[in-house]
Amino acid sequence: MEELLGRDLLAKTKRALEANEWNAVVGLWQPWIDAGDAEAEYQLAYHYLMCTPRDDDSTCDRMEELLRSAAAKGHPDAVWFLATRGEGFRERSSDFDQELLRAGQLGSILAQRALGVMYATGEWSAPKDLAEAARWYRLAAERGEAESQYDLGFMLLLGEGGSKNIEEGMMWLERAAEQGASSAFGLLVDCYSNGFCGVPVNTAKAQLWRHRMEEYERRHPVRPSRRYSVDGTVSQSSLDRLLAIEGVTGFGFLAGDRHLAVFYEREAISPAELDEKIRAAGLSDLPGE
Repeated sequence: MEELLGRDLLAKTKRALEANEWNAVVGLWQPWIDAGDAEAEYQLAYHYLMCTPRDDDSTCDRMEELLRSAAAKGHPDAVWFLATRGEGFRERSSDFDQELLRAGQLGSILAQRALGVMYATGEWSAPKDLAEAARWYRLAAERGEAESQYDLGFMLLLGEGGSKNIEEGMMWLERAAEQGASSAFGLLVDCYSNGFCGVPVNTAKAQLWRHRMEEYERRHPVRPSRRYSVDGTVSQSSLDRLLAIEGVTGFGFLAGDRHLAVFYEREAISPAELDEKIRAAGLSDLPGE
């Protein structure tokens, strides 16, 4: 499928979903699915499984079949999506690791980012390898993934996984900050203000990035969150139960998926109540922090 056509179909898909018109979404992609297009198979399955209530078992089964078909044709994000779906996928089985590598090698930016994290932490079947972490971060960073740009930049400043390169490291940090990677702002200010990691002090740049950081924080106030140590297997059903908790607004996996950040509304739920409901969801037996 040509890139321009794909962008047009995605824009129309967004509008149809906003209007709650799933049949219109199917109509957009079905002609291409009938022609065997892997991108169309992936996009229809992804948008049903991630953007609808998924309340029809037969439709869910069909979407899973489309994902498997796209993955069999080598669609990188379909391979990634399948690897990270289903009960118990976060146990770090050898199958998961192999599929993660396959997705990264095929070009999934999500998998490339994850491989950088896995090699940086060593929390999977392969040992910790900072050179490999930097290599996968670079692949994702070159394609515009902001958090990978930040991680690669920081590694270059520290000389981790390769030679120290201050100029290139700062370039990647600035690219990450331009995209709103909040962690990059503070590091840029520290480097230019205090010479952190051997960066030459530059008062003008320090002031520039401090101003950009303050402006970003005004526009994007920090959401309250609590961090939990993941307790064993995290299933799709337990994540669904997490999102069903009143007051929970989202979550994210940290440090190789062994820790979970849960975002919540202070007006709707207290930290103690959230801890209790997290335990009830089967995600962690420990209080948050």
